[in-house]
Amino acid sequence: MGAGGSRARQNAMRSGVVVLGAVAFGYLSFRVGFKPYLHQAQEAMDSARDPDAAAARDASDDPAAGRPGGDLAPSKDPAVVLRD
Repeated sequence: MGAGGSRARQNAMRSGVVVLGAVAFGYLSFRVGFKPYLHQAQEAMDSARDPDAAAARDASDDPAAGRPGGDLAPSKDPAVVLRD
């Protein structure tokens, strides 16, 4: 029974590693696929917490105010969104 128990333990560990890998892959796929939506949701939550800062940011006549990178507008190209 010693050899059978060892094989069962190896199979259980292998299955656990496969499940953890699948969960990690699913999580990363979710994050990459929904990154623009998650970013918008985070911005909405941040502006809901501090309405004065959001109003000041929206009322600014400088389109690049509050954004790192200066006067570069955010790109809607999927390749650029995924790279960021």
